[in-house]
Amino acid sequence: MAKDQAATPTTLRPRGPSRGTPAAAEAAPKAPFDPIKFAREVRLEARKVTWTTWKETWITSVMVGIMVLLSSIFFFAVDAGFSFITSQVYKLGSLGS
Repeated sequence: MAKDQAATPTTLRPRGPSRGTPAAAEAAPKAPFDPIKFAREVRLEARKVTWTTWKETWITSVMVGIMVLLSSIFFFAVDAGFSFITSQVYKLGSLGS
């Protein structure tokens, strides 16, 4: 039998209307968008990224190519099998007519 969930203590606030004044009234006005500052920040963040080496990229690309090849062979075989089965069913059906 499941526990009585009403008896489980929780630290979450109940849902309901927010207390006090709306957040939009308290928020300071937004600064205008500065594309130059944005570009600098993007460049700074891009420097922090750990990029893969060419060897890792090459190995991953080859692995993806191999998986695509194997998947295409698998789906070709499944499609050919279904095609063969349906053609046999059609032949069997045309013999009775």
